Amino acid sequence: MKKLLSIVFCLSVLCVSGLSADAKKHDETQSQVKDAQFYYNEGIRYETHNNKEGAIDVYAKAVELDPEFDAARIAKAQLSYFYGRYQEALADYEYLASKPGYGAGAFYDNRINCRLKLGQYAEALDDMYEVILAYCGQVKIYEQMKQIVAEHPELAYKLKPSSHPELNAKYKDNAKIMRDYARTFKDARNNINEPEIYDFFMDVAIALNPESLNTEWDGTIEVGSTVYRKTPSGHEEVTEVDINQKSDENINN
Repeated sequence: MKKLLSIVFCLSVLCVSGLSADAKKHDETQSQVKDAQFYYNEGIRYETHNNKEGAIDVYAKAVELDPEFDAARIAKAQLSYFYGRYQEALADYEYLASKPGYGAGAFYDNRINCRLKLGQYAEALDDMYEVILAYCGQVKIYEQMKQIVAEHPELAYKLKPSSHPELNAKYKDNAKIMRDYARTFKDARNNINEPEIYDFFMDVAIALNPESLNTEWDGTIEVGSTVYRKTPSGHEEVTEVDINQKSDENINN
């Protein structure tokens, strides 16, 4: 009988201990601070369990609690873009593009595509022109601008640098580099003769600073260097341009 009572007592102790442990664990979970980092981690967990659309709302909670939490905002923007929630994605991309350390080059492909999907063709052309100024080049983007204008001829004026006075003022210090870049399209030594592209980028340089036309070539940019510019990926800030990239290398991302 004593042995049976001992067994019952031990089982009771174990049961109470287990309940106490569960209660403690519950209390710890309840007391966990649900800050931006918590929701960011939850968003990652959602993605890991293949609930990517659900992750968007969880990342949104992290951004709501901490608007400066860039990792959460980027994750939210990328998923929103992937699932066709273009207005949400665009708002995040615009926010990033306005921040120091990001700038016009921040996720510009997705940002511009959001505008195109939303029918914001004029705004997309403005964004594209700013990317050209930020990188002091980018033929690929100029060609894309022409395609948009071909489909929407009423926006042809957006191809004229004079239509972007505020952006020209913002990037005026890039005038000389843009002028030198334009000259790579008229290089007899390397059989490069693209007068239309030369005229466009030279007009851009003059719009940035009319005096750039009169400054002498000083070899800052090698004549005949590739007419494409390699852009940084993701949100890297534009600090300098690789102008010695060879034409047989992969161009752009």
